[in-house]
Amino acid sequence: MTVDAPEWPWPGIRSTFHDGVFFCESTPPGVTPICRINVEISRQNGHLEIVKEEMARRASAAGTNAIVGFRYGQRAHKWWEQMFSFKWDSESWWGEGEAVSV
Repeated sequence: MTVDAPEWPWPGIRSTFHDGVFFCESTPPGVTPICRINVEISRQNGHLEIVKEEMARRASAAGTNAIVGFRYGQRAHKWWEQMFSFKWDSESWWGEGEAVSV
């Protein structure tokens, strides 16, 4: 479940909190990325909560508790992706960001 996070750990920077991980669209000064996380949810009725859930799982597995530079959206599949893969839907939700520890 996503909730608005308090300004901790970065005062003045709005973030959300999902499954124990902070999500922040900006990249606060002084953070050192541990790893990059990229997620694509290619299934019917996907949504942002599913993207955040998977990203939070991967961030926790990497030993981090925040994702900065978080970007997300929907992307249409190319015709050949639908024809030659298991992408049954015409669009995917995606998310990406840098996993950091704060």
